[in-house]
Amino acid sequence: MSRLPTRGAEFWATVVAEARKGAIPRVEVASKHGVTDAALKYHLYKTTGSTAVKSKALALLPVRLTGAAAKQVELEFGAGLRLRFEEGCDPAYVAAVVCRLR
Repeated sequence: MSRLPTRGAEFWATVVAEARKGAIPRVEVASKHGVTDAALKYHLYKTTGSTAVKSKALALLPVRLTGAAAKQVELEFGAGLRLRFEEGCDPAYVAAVVCRLR
């Protein structure tokens, strides 16, 4: 039984970068590097997940606490969307919601 060669992060970073350029179709990029299109799609998807969000600097949002008894944080977006989060809500959750809405 033959083993497929192990490909590391550097290999996939190079292949994914080439596929993102879009100069040639993704299937051809995969074939050129000796990988399946499915494997390349997996690595493209994998790099657009949470790691992509972490690498970008997030803009600070204005936060307004309304009243001492409110115990809520309210975020207003330009399109008339308003979100309220209760006191004690996980900041990572708030950040994830805001990132999805951007």
